[in-house]
Amino acid sequence: MLRFENKRVMITGAASGIGKAITHSFAKEGATMALADINLAGIQIAIKELGKTKGQIFGYELDVTKEAQVAQIVERAIVDMGGIDILVNDAGVSTMQYSWKITEEEWDYVMDVNAKGTWLVSKHVIPHLIEKKQGKIVNVASMGGLIGAPLLAHYCASKFAVVGITESIAKELAPYGINVNAVCPGYVVTPMQDREVVWEAQLRGITDPETVRREYVKLTPMGKLAVPEDIAGLVLFLASEDASFITGTSVRVSGGQ
Repeated sequence: MLRFENKRVMITGAASGIGKAITHSFAKEGATMALADINLAGIQIAIKELGKTKGQIFGYELDVTKEAQVAQIVERAIVDMGGIDILVNDAGVSTMQYSWKITEEEWDYVMDVNAKGTWLVSKHVIPHLIEKKQGKIVNVASMGGLIGAPLLAHYCASKFAVVGITESIAKELAPYGINVNAVCPGYVVTPMQDREVVWEAQLRGITDPETVRREYVKLTPMGKLAVPEDIAGLVLFLASEDASFITGTSVRVSGGQ
């Protein structure tokens, strides 16, 4: 039997980057999945790329900052899949700016998606997991949730919040046999990073954005950047029975950073 055959997984932020890699990894292991993202076209493309899988695949448009929409989509996923066993909160955004130039709109946007979104989706899945007295929640945080970084005060604040949410919820849910953990990626080659190296180069007056990416490599002791599949591997481990006694932990996937 495949590792996640007969398991039902809900994944937010599933249309691209790390989220997309997570869906491919779960698909290979036989999971039935509810894929959610604000980018519905991206979800439809992701499902098409998966092709025929052992488990069923459902796709939904979801803005994780809107509670009524979150409640509706979680209920649809439960009906469509027959329940939820595993939740992966991957929906996330970033912008870059010096702390004294961040606008209130930027602050609210990043905090709402990254922190509020993680809490809201968890809020509506948790009662279902409690009823079954089992389940797994894996939150995608960041090294920026453990270490502050220049130009990312608002992003780091949001990801520190994800780490705090993870630890708090883990303690609440441990008596119900539910594991809650976070992964903290370092520098990962994704469409988000492609945007960030351009932003950082502009803010620092660097003409070639690839100079910034080369700096990221130098900051990584293993001498290379992660790919989304590196993160997906840890997510699947934390969602598996092999991690049944791990909870409230935020694990670095950073090449030693």
